[in-house]
Amino acid sequence: MSYLLQDADGQVQPAHSISAGLDYPGVGPEHSYLKDTGRVRYDAVTDDAALAAFHRMGALEGILPALETAHALAWVLDGARKWKSSDVVLVNVSGRGDKDVQHVADLGAKGHA
Repeated sequence: MSYLLQDADGQVQPAHSISAGLDYPGVGPEHSYLKDTGRVRYDAVTDDAALAAFHRMGALEGILPALETAHALAWVLDGARKWKSSDVVLVNVSGRGDKDVQHVADLGAKGHA
């Protein structure tokens, strides 16, 4: 069984994300199983927070993360005040943000972060 965004009648709800890799209304059975067994926790991050993380990573590290990775970075940055100085936080920076630069520029022109 899989989790799916759906309305009260069970119809699939549309999903939207600035990241094409996250713009899907469901998850597969493996992710559903991992959630149900408590092995993972899934949280939400706004597109504006992801765009801010995209820009911050570029400015501070000179690395343009893929927009999927920017969502993970935004989650880490949002939780930064919860981390102890001894905590180790690892983010897999997968993909390349250079393919997203024009998309990010277009979003900036439309008033996103």
